[in-house]
This record gives sequence, structure tokens and C-alpha cells, in this order.
Amino acid sequence: MMNYIQQLTGYSFLEPNWFYLLFFLPVLLWFLYRINKGKVFGFKYTNTNSNQQQLFSFVAWFFSGLISIAKAVVFLLLVISLTQPFRIEPDELPYRKEGYGIDLIFVLDVSLSMQAMDLKPNRLESAKRVIKNFVNNRQGDRIGLVVYSGEAYHVCHKTSDYDLFTSQLMQVDGFDLEQGTAIGVGLGTGVTQLRGDSTSSKAIVLLTDGQNNVGEIAPLEAAELAVQEGVRVYTIGVGTNGYAPIPDMGPFGMGVSYSQVEIDEDILTEISEKTGARYFRATDSRSLENIISEIDQIEKKRLNQIKPVIPMNSYPIKLLGSALVLLLLILLSEAFIFIKYE
Repeated sequence: MMNYIQQLTGYSFLEPNWFYLLFFLPVLLWFLYRINKGKVFGFKYTNTNSNQQQLFSFVAWFFSGLISIAKAVVFLLLVISLTQPFRIEPDELPYRKEGYGIDLIFVLDVSLSMQAMDLKPNRLESAKRVIKNFVNNRQGDRIGLVVYSGEAYHVCHKTSDYDLFTSQLMQVDGFDLEQGTAIGVGLGTGVTQLRGDSTSSKAIVLLTDGQNNVGEIAPLEAAELAVQEGVRVYTIGVGTNGYAPIPDMGPFGMGVSYSQVEIDEDILTEISEKTGARYFRATDSRSLENIISEIDQIEKKRLNQIKPVIPMNSYPIKLLGSALVLLLLILLSEAFIFIKYE
């Protein structure tokens, strides 16, 4: 019922349960009918009683009906004001001008193990597809991309040009980088994109399928840098449990070998907890998509606590004012326009 009302009116309601009071509207109309039944009304003017009856038998009935309807409208306005209706105005959203939005950096592992095919078509392509879909639904956020294996580099500095971001993202394969898994270096490189930024909400989403085994910066050292810059780091372990199939070039051409999945979940969890975020585990493409969506919702809620992400026009005071004006007109009508005559 509430969804139907929202679709019909184009408004949302903070307290929609007050709409259940409308079930008493027929009772109110019946009560008003019973009160007015048998009353004889007329306009106050100087003339004979017979002229009053002749002139106002229909007119008085019509105006008394209008007053009853007006009373029902007052009840309706009061109920609607209790529901606290509001309308979202996304076209008026001054994101960057007023500091709205999130600065978000994806730090993506592109080591050889990300070619494993336990996520379809493989871990890296699945991650790229999910990130692309996420970015296509953004508005007002600045998003950047860092990739790493044995070393790390900035693929795309944070930007609100999502077409540019997507084009850079889809070209990533990691084959031109030194092999290894330098989680600390990748995270530290991501933090540098957010260093000194005054944006109220800064976050990193780090994806990896392995353990830190190279690099001059340890993962927890990079996490300390994130804490100093006020950056939350969401970490995602990508891969199934056990063994995963990986493409392998052998003497007889391309084949498939199986490699054990070794994600350092303890370190990833500690990084996230230290920076005020969470660790997630993605064992298939659908769960990875759900995780990115959940991170998005967490960040939106956090941003709403600082400042509303979207402006809302609220109307309870206007509705109460309208109800009071209408109620005053009703009282004046009954006191000065309609009188019972003999």
C-alpha cells in the first residue's frame, strides 16, 4: 500500500504508518452526516421566514455539505502531515560544489593468479566487470584506480569522468608489471591519491587473491598511512576455497593447472578494522557484486550522517498551516454564515 502511495504521489514519507488513520475517514464522514442530519440552516438577513425557506432550502444544504467535506479535508491534511512527506530533488544536487559525494579508490590486484577461472571468466575480468557496473551508477563521486602485482601504479587518478575511468579500467591486464603480490605497496599507492584531500568521505576498496610477498611497504604500515589520512580501507579476498584452475602455457600449448587459494584473511581483516572498515570474501562473481553494492550502501549511510547526500523538500509545516487556515474558515462559516433559524 505504501509503495503504491509513493508511486501515485511522487513523494516519500518518513512515517508512513500514520496513513492507517485514513481507515477512520468513512467513520468521520458518517459521524458528520449524523450531526448535520435534521439541522435547518439559513443565512442571517432581514426578511420573512417564508422567503428564507424558499430561497435557502437547497443552497443551505449545499453549503452545509461543503463544510462537512472541508472537515474531512482537514482530517486528511493532518494525517498527511503526520506522515512527514518529502520529495527528493536530485536535479538540484550540488555535489562537488558543496563537498557531497565520496572519493573512492579501487586498488586492484592484477597478479598472474588473478587469471584463475573460479570466477567467470576469471577473477580479474569478473572484478573489472563489477567495478565497471558500479561506476556506471555513480553520480558526484570521484573515483580512481590503482593496480598492483609485484609493483603498483596509478591507472586513473580520481575523477568524475566515468567514461575515462572505465576505458582505463578495461585495458588493465597486469602482464606488463613485475610479478608478485605487493599488497602494502598497492595500498600505499592508493592512499597517496587521497592524501591531503578535504573531502569528508574517503575510502579505498582493495581486492586481492593472495598474500603479501614482495614490496618495501608492509600492509599494516600502509594501513597506518590510511588511518593518518582518514581513509577507510575495505578489503576483499577474491577466490574460492581449496584449489582454483589457472591458465598455463605448457610445451604442448595452453593448458590448465590448479593452484591453491592462499588469501591472508587475517591481515586483510586487520587492515580493515584498523581503518574503520570491513573485510569481505568473494567466492564467485555474484558475491563480489553484492559486496561492492554493500560497501556502497555503507558509505552512503556514513555520508548521510555527515550531510544529506541528496536535498529533500519537506512539507509537514505547510500542510499543518493549510489545515489550520481551513479549520478557521470552517469555524467562521458555522459561526457567522450559517445559523439555525425558527
